[in-house]
Amino acid sequence: MQGKSLKDKVVPYLFILPFLISFLLFFVIPSIYSFYLRFTKYPGYGQAKWLGIQNYRNILHYGRFWDALGRTFFYWLVKFIPVTVISFMMAYCLKTKDIVNNPVSKVIKPILFLPQVCATTACALVFMIIFATQTGVINQIFGGEISWIENARTSKWVVLILLIWRGAGWFMVVYLSGMTAVSQDVIEASKIDGANAAQTLRLIIIPLMKQTFKFAFIMDAISSLRMYTEAAVLTAKDAGGVAREVAEGVINLLMFNLNSGNFGMACAYGWIIFVIIFVISLFILGTFREKKEKGR
Repeated sequence: MQGKSLKDKVVPYLFILPFLISFLLFFVIPSIYSFYLRFTKYPGYGQAKWLGIQNYRNILHYGRFWDALGRTFFYWLVKFIPVTVISFMMAYCLKTKDIVNNPVSKVIKPILFLPQVCATTACALVFMIIFATQTGVINQIFGGEISWIENARTSKWVVLILLIWRGAGWFMVVYLSGMTAVSQDVIEASKIDGANAAQTLRLIIIPLMKQTFKFAFIMDAISSLRMYTEAAVLTAKDAGGVAREVAEGVINLLMFNLNSGNFGMACAYGWIIFVIIFVISLFILGTFREKKEKGR
């Protein structure tokens, strides 16, 4: 009996052992090492030179860092409401009886999710064709020659459209799963009590999806603050002012230092991004914290 009991305890860990080993080798150990490297100057070979907090002093006095940080928050905050509203409404429409009972829904869902499946680079290249100045689809339809991508003022909005288009399908699936978890008995009870569709949505469905919203908002913050490929590919033709003004976020400065062999500074940028995401996640968790009733 003791041997069987020991087997029952050990076998489950053997199944997850490959993940634990890879997680330790490729995440935990590199994270601990990068925590040390952020206080050093290290070109990738030889001995690391200890600098203390000098890397952070340089970053905080670096004007491009604050510009990149503001640009990163711009893409997150401006994208946040459209993505949330569009994806939630798509999920709500897909949960209606007319769509659920319609065989066409099996085709609609994959189509709406398709942008998330496509490679980010491919999506950005498609948008380059759509918003091209001379041969772009948009300019061809409206008969203009607007420099959508070559102009920094308009290029950032093209990036935002791309981010919304790609993100809406993924968050639609998240909200759709949250709506599925809402008990139909509660919804039917609200209808019996005389609630219309808008009241059911506002007073029943949305409050019961609080945990789903919390997860979605945190994931949106993480993906937005780590945004790199979309803007970089869209502005790849202009490596000068437009690319810098539109595409350069904090993650770009991290990648630049990695490519330059300044691993200590790159690690410092990485931990700054981690701290920002951590603080935002704590704020979201605190905002959605359940209020405890008095006496409990």
